[in-house]
Amino acid sequence: MAKGSRSEEDKKRRKKPKSSSEPNPGLPDKATVISEREFISPKGKRYRIIRTTERDPYDPPDDDDKGGT
Repeated sequence: MAKGSRSEEDKKRRKKPKSSSEPNPGLPDKATVISEREFISPKGKRYRIIRTTERDPYDPPDDDDKGGT
């Protein structure tokens, strides 16, 4: 098998979601997405960087939440 080619079995495993209305585990709700960028590593691997309004309890507060005057 040549480097970079995928077998038919790999292609079947990497199916895209059936429709955009179905939730995708691990991804944020579309309503919380602020922006999305693509990053390509030096080795050529592609990543999606998704900024959202979602916050974890341990995240520091935004400047708006500090109650300044």
